[in-house]
Amino acid sequence: MDPERRTGHRHDQSVFHRLLDRHAAIQRRVERIEDGIRTVTTSDDPEVAQLIREHVPAMHRRLQEGFPLRRWDPLYVAIFSARDRIRMAIDLLPDGVRVIETSDDPEVVRIIRAHGEAVTAFVRHGHAAARHPAPLPEQA
Repeated sequence: MDPERRTGHRHDQSVFHRLLDRHAAIQRRVERIEDGIRTVTTSDDPEVAQLIREHVPAMHRRLQEGFPLRRWDPLYVAIFSARDRIRMAIDLLPDGVRVIETSDDPEVVRIIRAHGEAVTAFVRHGHAAARHPAPLPEQA
């Protein structure tokens, strides 16, 4: 990994870990839609809200660039393998983000929904959830 990318990766990790540290200050709603999910992730704490607004677009860029994370987690391997079949729209909110994540591929929709559940687990349980691989969706 080149030095610039390594620096970016470390920064992304730092933001993620600070969000895990502050998970109790985060609210998250997930709605299943026909071809994916719509999520709203917010915080009443301005520092945490800024971390959310920084983290989500950074993860979207990583997905677009094929710069994976959590390479040891089969769900994240699946997400990055399907990156060319995932559409993501991010709206920055004053207190967080709204994301619509969709696909035309039913298998990828299942992966998107499983990822939504994994992120919700991170919000609920912080580092305790992040230490374990996220469950893959069941095959149709």
